[in-house]
Amino acid sequence: MKMKKIAACAALMAAAGIATPAFAGVTGNVGVFSDYVFRGITQTTGAAAVQGGLDYSHASGLYAGTWISDVSPTFLPNASFETDLYAGYAGKVGDVGFDVGVLQYYYRGNNSLSTTEFYVGGSAAGLSGKLYYTEAINFNASSRGAFYATANYPVALTKSVTLTPAVGYSFGDAWKQDLGGEVFDYSVTLSKALESGFTFSLGLTGTDRDNLDDETLVLGLKKNFDLL
Repeated sequence: MKMKKIAACAALMAAAGIATPAFAGVTGNVGVFSDYVFRGITQTTGAAAVQGGLDYSHASGLYAGTWISDVSPTFLPNASFETDLYAGYAGKVGDVGFDVGVLQYYYRGNNSLSTTEFYVGGSAAGLSGKLYYTEAINFNASSRGAFYATANYPVALTKSVTLTPAVGYSFGDAWKQDLGGEVFDYSVTLSKALESGFTFSLGLTGTDRDNLDDETLVLGLKKNFDLL
């Protein structure tokens, strides 16, 4: 998009009373975790995972990024890495935040698992929520549509320690007809901001399905850094 169009978009948002982010640049992150749990289900069959990503954010509210993680070929046949690509638009109307975008999952070694999701989210008074939709949930072996709804509420215990409870719900035709029923997942994560951009986390996560994973403790250490 040309800079003139971006500037015009930002001016229109300001006139409409829509707040835009006051930052623009590129950031990165890298971390190691004792397990990669996605929506309550391990993607590494309980093994550790190395993860990392890059994000670009523009002052207009447009953003894009990529994220990579180990996955288990036992759980996702022949796949060794998950690569996510995403882009969207975020901002605020008064005290209410919004976020809309698209997310593409790619799996090295088995591209047939690749899945596209669209999402819309909102936030107010510290509570954030997001709804995802895909026409085919390929990474869970279903060609039917599926939704995922999630919400979280971070609570600052100190200046550097945050407790974040979160819930999620996987539903739709794919879960009802192909994947054994809809799934409720939950997590509680305690995070501690350390020096030099490091964050330590300890999370407990699980689901309401007996045939899925038991409750799992996930330890993590992540480093965030600015590139531009």
